[in-house]
Amino acid sequence: MTQSLTANWLSNSLICVTLYGFWGFLSKLALLRGLSAAQEASIQKLGFFMLMPLIMKPSSNEPTAAAPLLSRPKTALLSAWLSGACCAIASMFYSRAMAHGDAGAVSAVTASYPPITLLLGALFAGEELSKSKIGGSILTLLGAYLFTRR
Repeated sequence: MTQSLTANWLSNSLICVTLYGFWGFLSKLALLRGLSAAQEASIQKLGFFMLMPLIMKPSSNEPTAAAPLLSRPKTALLSAWLSGACCAIASMFYSRAMAHGDAGAVSAVTASYPPITLLLGALFAGEELSKSKIGGSILTLLGAYLFTRR
């Protein structure tokens, strides 16, 4: 059971990383081909919302998928909404950065959010703050720094 869960999160993460790579490249390409940062971010979100109903159907292996959405804890609903709001705002800043910066450097810096997530998870969700996670966070920030150097 543990092995299948590990493979599941890892394979999903690797697919996500690959798609984020395309996201960064296609964002830059749209900006280079003549869209403003605001136009690119808006059209990007349009594509997001058009595709969501097709890919987000509840999975049969999710035990809570059948429960009505509004029966969920209000803090869970608020957290999910705030997550989306943060994503929308971050996307606008990402598009602005991509319009004026090097695609690799912008992608590296904007993808270096794990240390922030790690600290918030430790402070508010009781997640473990281990030496390896701290070391990985330092390497993440160092990698982003190296991408920004000429």
